[in-house]
Amino acid sequence: MMENMENNYDNFEVAFDELKNIVKKFENNEITIEELINNYEQGMKAYSYCMKKLEDTQKKIKFIETNYE
Repeated sequence: MMENMENNYDNFEVAFDELKNIVKKFENNEITIEELINNYEQGMKAYSYCMKKLEDTQKKIKFIETNYE
């Protein structure tokens, strides 16, 4: 279900900042259950985007290393 959702982030930093802001809201404990669910969903989208970007970056680094050794 989550994997079909679009990730509309310009870059890693934007997604990571959103993820950090959502974590702060959770730590604050002053959100309703509806806000919790919505923020959790957004957090998972941001997390998924960040992980994909990190994996892609690792692949690029490995490719560069193997081509220039």
